[in-house]
This record gives sequence, C-alpha cells and structure tokens, in this order.
Amino acid sequence: MGMYAGEVRVPAGAPELAMPISARVARRHYERDLAPRSLWQTYAQKRLHIWARRCIAPGVRLWLYRRMGVSIGQNVFIGLDTYLDCQFPELITIEDDVTVAFRVTVVVHDDARRTDRVEPGAGDGTVAPVRLRRGCYLGAGCLILPGVSIGERSVVASGAVVTRDVDRETVVAGVPARPIGRVGPRQMDEPR
Repeated sequence: MGMYAGEVRVPAGAPELAMPISARVARRHYERDLAPRSLWQTYAQKRLHIWARRCIAPGVRLWLYRRMGVSIGQNVFIGLDTYLDCQFPELITIEDDVTVAFRVTVVVHDDARRTDRVEPGAGDGTVAPVRLRRGCYLGAGCLILPGVSIGERSVVASGAVVTRDVDRETVVAGVPARPIGRVGPRQMDEPR
C-alpha cells in the first residue's frame, strides 16, 4: 500500500486490511470485516507488546513494535514503558525522525458507551488510525487518542491529552491539549 493521506501502511506479519481506513469506524465492523484476526494473532501481539514495553535496548524495542504490527519509519526513538495500542497496532503509523518519550500512550480504539440511553450497537466502540508525522516529539506521559494526527515537527508537552489533530510545527499542552506556541526554524549557531 502507498503512503497517501489517511492511508494505513500495514507491515509484514500484521493482519492485511481489506481496505485502508482514514476515519473512525465501528470496532465490531473493523474486527469482523476489515481486519479479522485469530486468537493466536491477538495473543502474539499482546506478548510482543509486553516485551517491547520493558525492553532496555532501543533497537530491539523498535523491532518488537514492528513485529507487533506498528508501522515505524527510520531514525525513530520510542521510550521505555510506552503503550502503543496492542489491540489494533496496524492502525498506528510513526513516520521518520519521531521521538516518543517514556510512558506515552497511543490508543486507536475506544469502548465508549452512551450513558444517557440504550441504543443497539452503541456500546461497540470505535477504531481510528493515529499518525505521528515526520520529526514530531511526544513528551513523557502524554496521551494520544484515536483518530489523531500529530503534524510534522510538532511538540506535545508531557502529560498532555491530545483529542484533536495537531498542525505542523505547533506546540500543544494541557488537558485537553491546546496550542501554546510554534516551532520555529533552528539556527545553526544556536546551542542545542
């Protein structure tokens, strides 16, 4: 599959999608029709996730996340104890040069239920892809919710809860995350 806007790239070993999804869909529909998987595949993904979260060597950690089904580009760092949704890892795309600090949580599904009334299928939840674009930085302990795209060279502050897309070169912070600044061009004579 190509890398067009909203398209999900599925790594080798992950369940093959019948069609790419670019928006929120019903979880039951996704599990049964778009990306069915065996109990063994689900178990293997969860075991790989447990190992990846605790793996000290960053290269091995990335290898485990890729085997789990997460699409990961080049020059990526993922910190210890990071939770990348192990239920539908094929819906997470991490582009080149991304840094994910420790204890970040990225979820692509929810189990939200209506609390005001009962409707058929209302408790099924939904799934939506998450994309971390080239060069973005996720601070320690932040939470990225389903359907969110983090723009190129954007910064998500530690502890932020990102509920909406983040524009490129934007700094967001807070609960829920709100823009607080812009990322400017780096000067060559600036200290790092």
